[in-house]
Amino acid sequence: MTGTPTTMAVAASTRPPTAAPRGTLLTADRVVTLGRGRTAARAVVVRGSRVVWVGDDLDHAPPHQSRIDLDGCVLGPAFVDAHAHLTMTGLSLRGLDLTGVTSSAELLRAVATYAGQHTGRVIWGHGLDPHRFPDRLPDPDELAQASSGQAVYLSRVDGHAGLIDRSTLAAAPLARAEGVELVDGQPTGVLRREANHILRRWAVASMSEAELSAARETAAAQAAALGVASVHEMGGPDIMGLADFDAWLEGSWPVEVLPYWSSMELEVPLERDLRAVGGDLLLDGSLGAHTAALHAPYSDEPSAQGHLEYDDESLTRWFLDATRAGLQTGVHAVGDAALSQVVRCWRRVERELAVSGDQDVIARGRHRIEHAEVVTPELLDDIADLGLLVSAQPNTQARWGGVGGMFAARLGPDRVRWVNAFRAMADRGIGIAFGSDASVTTMDPWETVHAAEHHAEAVHAVGRMEAISMSTLGGRSAARQERYAGTVRAGMRADLVAFEGDPYAADDPRGSRCALTLVQGRVAHGDAPLPPARRA
Repeated sequence: MTGTPTTMAVAASTRPPTAAPRGTLLTADRVVTLGRGRTAARAVVVRGSRVVWVGDDLDHAPPHQSRIDLDGCVLGPAFVDAHAHLTMTGLSLRGLDLTGVTSSAELLRAVATYAGQHTGRVIWGHGLDPHRFPDRLPDPDELAQASSGQAVYLSRVDGHAGLIDRSTLAAAPLARAEGVELVDGQPTGVLRREANHILRRWAVASMSEAELSAARETAAAQAAALGVASVHEMGGPDIMGLADFDAWLEGSWPVEVLPYWSSMELEVPLERDLRAVGGDLLLDGSLGAHTAALHAPYSDEPSAQGHLEYDDESLTRWFLDATRAGLQTGVHAVGDAALSQVVRCWRRVERELAVSGDQDVIARGRHRIEHAEVVTPELLDDIADLGLLVSAQPNTQARWGGVGGMFAARLGPDRVRWVNAFRAMADRGIGIAFGSDASVTTMDPWETVHAAEHHAEAVHAVGRMEAISMSTLGGRSAARQERYAGTVRAGMRADLVAFEGDPYAADDPRGSRCALTLVQGRVAHGDAPLPPARRA
């Protein structure tokens, strides 16, 4: 069958062997190498965790023990998802997926159906998108009736708001929490900001470890099946908690998982000998929930302008302390006001470091901004000058951009023209790493590539190979791995993926089937005579 690896013995060499042959030759219709000095190739040799040869003439391949022919496939560097929430993704894949729900009646039916099949203490649903509803959301009593008494937490698609039932309102510790939406003094069931964080922690604590473990396994397997070899997992106290963070750090997974602790607590990464802190540290919220911090009010909600979660002094001190500790930082900043705060605080750090001549430490630190959606040319100039990286999610643009989309409704015609300005970022030399923000959008990297190519504002689109590089090398650079991973050449880590057909050149790469994923020379997905990709 096309794309199915086959194995054959290596023909006897006419040259006297100097050592026993080792490694595996993989052939394909072609090999996409990426990086500088791109090579026309159709084969690689993998020994252990590394690529040791790349070439076009198989007669020049070094001696090897086995051979895998990937006929009808193209082989390239495996993808990196530079921003994901894996446990939540697994819960969504295994549980109540609300991404197709478009009305209150559909939502109540979905909850009732799931309640009849689910035996856990909490019904966790994800993918709720009220922007698509022509009517109001169900109230807490309607949800309680649909769930037959089970606690309900339905997460908005971006994770920045939730909807709960009457019994959960009574049981969860929300009495003094900010963010409980009220109408005429009564809770609607909608939670934002602090209340949403509290409820998420409460819901996770109510789940069994078996549920959570199964969700992790499902998400990791899904990544491997899509050709993703490395995932930057955005954990944190207000996301899934420290126990979940440690589970990803200590567990054995088919893909590489790099956990980022989304908190100002430097002790957590330092005690675990990690090199980064923050990741999805929330400086603001989301456009969908009206909580992203903007300089001017929302076009469709003039009373709202979003919120900054930290003052400048606290953020500046954290940036400085992390930099002096040798830690890379990452912050979630969506709105232009939040991005202005990032620039403002890094400028203060720059001035303080300049006293000792260390201001170039900022650029060396590869400090990250997650999302960076509502930008201006002036903000991008500052981000480029500071040497900050942007971790972006093109699928959100595909989902909510364009005429009549949620971004246009929230921002109006002027500001929306500079949302997710990938081309302008790249032209300024800003490093870009693409991710999915799963479970907000799919982890499928070809969906990401297609979305970046087909931006609603054509001036901000990037080309196919640029988008592929941002989805591979971009993530490696953001994780400071580009010296040994991200391209296909001798000496690099054997993180490789084979896709049926040629999605690198196809008019539309979406839907391309992954035939084989290797992580450090081991099989994470597919069938090949190599060891399985499980960390000991």
